[in-house]
Amino acid sequence: MDIGKRIRTIRKSKNLTLDKVHELTKISRATLSQWETNKTRPTLKALERWAEGIGIEVWDIFFDASDFEPTPDEMSMLEMFRQLSSNDQMHLLSLLKTMSKRKP
Repeated sequence: MDIGKRIRTIRKSKNLTLDKVHELTKISRATLSQWETNKTRPTLKALERWAEGIGIEVWDIFFDASDFEPTPDEMSMLEMFRQLSSNDQMHLLSLLKTMSKRKP
């Protein structure tokens, strides 16, 4: 992942200038610019400060919302899972855990 590009994309999607982000986060404009051009890498603590300042969760930097949108098949499975008894849910989860450990 190109962290600098991702930070810049998020900033621009919120129509924020580097000056405005500096105002919101108290992170220097030079530092913000260096992050966006990958000249330096921010620490996790700095990313948390940046994210809070512009009003997003820090995880939004690493994941697009579309990464979490369930497919129709996933929604169908969830609906069926919810119709099972708690005992059957437990068995199904155990089976899925076992299957996910198998090597293809």
